[in-house]
Amino acid sequence: MTDEKPPVEHAGEQEKSVKPEKAVTTEKTAATTEGAVKKEPPARPAKAPAPPDPRVIEATAYAESLKAEIEKACGAGVIAEISATKSLPVLRVEQDAWYAVVKFLKEDPEQQFLYIRVFAGTDYKDYIEVIFEVHSFVRGRRIRLKTRTPRDPATLESITPLFAGLNWEEREAYDLLGIHFTGHPDLRRIMMWEEWNGHPLRKDFSEFENAPHSGGDTSE
Repeated sequence: MTDEKPPVEHAGEQEKSVKPEKAVTTEKTAATTEGAVKKEPPARPAKAPAPPDPRVIEATAYAESLKAEIEKACGAGVIAEISATKSLPVLRVEQDAWYAVVKFLKEDPEQQFLYIRVFAGTDYKDYIEVIFEVHSFVRGRRIRLKTRTPRDPATLESITPLFAGLNWEEREAYDLLGIHFTGHPDLRRIMMWEEWNGHPLRKDFSEFENAPHSGGDTSE
């Protein structure tokens, strides 16, 4: 009896027999991938609009009523615009009525907006805006007054005669933004020296073009 051993396949021969199958599978997968249509994710539903903020509604209503009181005392049209920031009523005053409106709100017995919270200015390129926030303990309210002046010339009537504590704030706005407050008792620079050229918080200010230097050689 002859023992016959089954033929032994070498590893190399096994690899040869397997490789074509893998290649075919890879080609099929590539073809399937190329032919597949990419599905777009479903569109998200649009968000429902947020409900109106009751604080804004109330503050806007207060600004509207205050506007009526101001214009009754100071003349129609002195309030250019009203709005609200959360619970804060905002009234924009015409430039030429600035002093009269602030005076009314300070001195009228039913208003008495006496406590200063904020005084600031901002350059918006086309105009300069002054912001004045003041509080009335009689009314239990804080309001924001705004007014605008052209950039050139930037002028506004000073309210330092009404609020002596604004002396330095108006000087700062003059120094850094170039607002000339007519009627200010001592309008001069407060941070920069008098020979300084320009106003550092203006949008078009350049520290390299405007600032004076010692006169030494600055060439490179």
